[in-house]
Amino acid sequence: MANSWKCDGVPKDGKSYASQNPKQKHEPYENFGEECVICGLPKEAIVDGSSTLPGSAIAVGIIAILALAAVTRGDDIWQSQFCLKGQQKINGTCVAVPSSNYSASTPTTKPSPTASSNPSKVVSSPVSTSMYATTLAEVANVPRGIARYTGSTTFAPLRTPGILEKIRQAHIGYELVYVEPPPGNKPSCKIGIKMLIEGQLSFSQCSQPVKDDEYKKAKDRNFQLEQIPIAIDGIAIYVNPKISIPNLTLSQLKDIFTGKINNWKELGGPDLAIIPISRDPQDGDTPDYFKEIVLEKSDFADSAQPYVSDTTSALKKVADTLGGISYATASQVCNQSLVKPISIGRSANRGFVAPCNGKEVNKTDFAKDIYPITRRLFVMVKRDGKLDEHLGVAYVNMLLSDDGQQIVNQAGLVPLRSIKSGSPK
Repeated sequence: MANSWKCDGVPKDGKSYASQNPKQKHEPYENFGEECVICGLPKEAIVDGSSTLPGSAIAVGIIAILALAAVTRGDDIWQSQFCLKGQQKINGTCVAVPSSNYSASTPTTKPSPTASSNPSKVVSSPVSTSMYATTLAEVANVPRGIARYTGSTTFAPLRTPGILEKIRQAHIGYELVYVEPPPGNKPSCKIGIKMLIEGQLSFSQCSQPVKDDEYKKAKDRNFQLEQIPIAIDGIAIYVNPKISIPNLTLSQLKDIFTGKINNWKELGGPDLAIIPISRDPQDGDTPDYFKEIVLEKSDFADSAQPYVSDTTSALKKVADTLGGISYATASQVCNQSLVKPISIGRSANRGFVAPCNGKEVNKTDFAKDIYPITRRLFVMVKRDGKLDEHLGVAYVNMLLSDDGQQIVNQAGLVPLRSIKSGSPK
């Protein structure tokens, strides 16, 4: 596209920009507005320089937000380190047990308050509450091998070179390798699980629970998929910043995106047509989740089509459309000046909650499920007792360690566990 430009987080003019957050290199990302979606660098810092980015760079968002004070999630916390199938925790060590006595020492996967899941799909049982490792290096039973993975772009903040290097240094011989989806497919939970089932991956990353048909396909191949939550995320609703739009309830959002409400004056706003903007729910995890949870499986309105290709395009279209409204992972919205996030309520009499605190994600209200549209982020592990299972379980244990949850926090996502603020060792 003629007006697009790519940013990798490195100002080509050599200057320092106060608006940049984080101030570090990230994977090249295609932008259409005046600021980079990932780091906030202005267009002139990149375009006016002498260097250009490779045209083949992968357009995925790597969002990192400075560490906030740790948040406490008092419920649904499992204080254990995962063991492999056929092992159980004894005095803090994973040891093999006879298959007839096997009870997997992974915590029960509970559903998100706003999402449906099927705990019966997960082989698990709660164990001791004091077995999480403190540092990445202290995580036990990490095998040597190449852990191949792909999945939802919501996990992009956890794929930065800096994070991968921390893991590599903590466990020499354990290497994470991101795998591109097959030609014609975009990165998504759906594609990741398909590749995992087909034996192309060690684990996959998902922003929604495993679906019944996916579970069945795995079972037909004589293994189980286990979804293990490692973080919490929220979806932000945003509009054009030039108009005054009221707070919205979930039912009003549904009516907007299904075409029942078509003018902002029906909601107390200006006499202006509403233009809902969305990605194809068949082509991404966030629109699929939005359709299932917010629209309650109703179809998007005809006015939402043609669908935009990605979040960057949606941000640009809302910024250019006075009556536009769209949605995205909160960490992709909160640091934007081109659009305005709005507060959402479960109902008019229950209050409205903002997805952002200034330029940062509202992690406290996400963690406590006060914000209405939150979801858990899962690592999907293939339970077959082979090397890929070992590699996947090790990755989960590292992300659920104290250091791992700090990494989650610093990436702009919400940690599952209560942690002390600071940098991973």
